[in-house]
Amino acid sequence: MKNQNNKQNLEISDNLAEFFGWHLGDGCLTSSKNKFQYSLTGDIVEEKEFYIKEIIPIMNSLFGTQLKSPIKLKEYSSIGVCGIYISGEKFAQYLKDILGIRFGKKLQIFIPELKTHNQKKCFLRGIFDTDGSIYFCKSYNKRKRKSIHNTFHYRPKMKLATISNALIEEVNDILLDLGFHSRIQKPIKQRKNEYAMHSVIVDSRTDILRWIKDIGFRNSKHYTKVKIWKKFGFCPPYTTLYERTKILNRRLNPAMFYQEFKDLSLEHIEDTLSTHII
Repeated sequence: MKNQNNKQNLEISDNLAEFFGWHLGDGCLTSSKNKFQYSLTGDIVEEKEFYIKEIIPIMNSLFGTQLKSPIKLKEYSSIGVCGIYISGEKFAQYLKDILGIRFGKKLQIFIPELKTHNQKKCFLRGIFDTDGSIYFCKSYNKRKRKSIHNTFHYRPKMKLATISNALIEEVNDILLDLGFHSRIQKPIKQRKNEYAMHSVIVDSRTDILRWIKDIGFRNSKHYTKVKIWKKFGFCPPYTTLYERTKILNRRLNPAMFYQEFKDLSLEHIEDTLSTHII
């Protein structure tokens, strides 16, 4: 990628590359009436563990010298949000002047030059951990009768959606450069006065397995789904982190989410799905 920072060439560590991914996913730098704040936020139920175990330690190691005190998690249960909130002009100017992070909505984005494959992988993991999704679909083949294949969710798909077309194109370029077979979807505008959503998709089973092996996820919201899929051959949709944890601990049968097939053994379901060509 072309380096868009004209002031200086950044020394990009793997952790900093991952932070850029986090920021472009869920971060925001704001300025209002001489008040400056950087925030990085997620869902308090699904992502609290991710912030405590992964984001906060890495950000403290990256920005410890720029901050007066270590970053701590803030929780707002009433709105279902947790995250990091850092106030102060000094840190905001550091993010702007040194890292090239811009104020306001991320319509125009800055990604530094990522020179190594590791940097690119870390950036991708960061942005998919915060703003991407992995989920599992039924068979695309239409059948008149209910079957395991058109009922259970076993076909993996990853998606990143954002209002920034430039960001989606950049992410797609990185994916292609690393050998993934990604594709950009046609923009979707659900309401008249809102921004169109641009998205990039990875839905080849081979690509998903390679992502899991070479890049992976730090966010338990994502990797618990992957673990269930790898363990049972499918992953029910719309489950909570709590439910997925119970499934992985064998305290909840994932087939229970499919009433018509709830009495089938998990071994039979997995064997049947594994014989279907994906």
